Amino acid sequence: MDDATYRLDTSGLLCPLPVRLAARRAADLPVGSRLEVTGDDPAMALDFRVWCERAGHRLLELEERAGRVRCLLELGTAGP
Repeated sequence: MDDATYRLDTSGLLCPLPVRLAARRAADLPVGSRLEVTGDDPAMALDFRVWCERAGHRLLELEERAGRVRCLLELGTAGP
């Protein structure tokens, strides 16, 4: 497992782009690594919960503060 936390800023992008970009980035990373995704789309909170559940990732943290959303994921195996 890689101890690094990879980061992706999706500021200015709206649904479904934050999840799509995160999925592309996750596909290039090893299972068990962490991906921190930040952005300003209020739909990210729900979108990332659903995507993580379907894709086999673990949502470790989810913060919404001052119009910003931060999601910290632990990558699992890709779902169907």
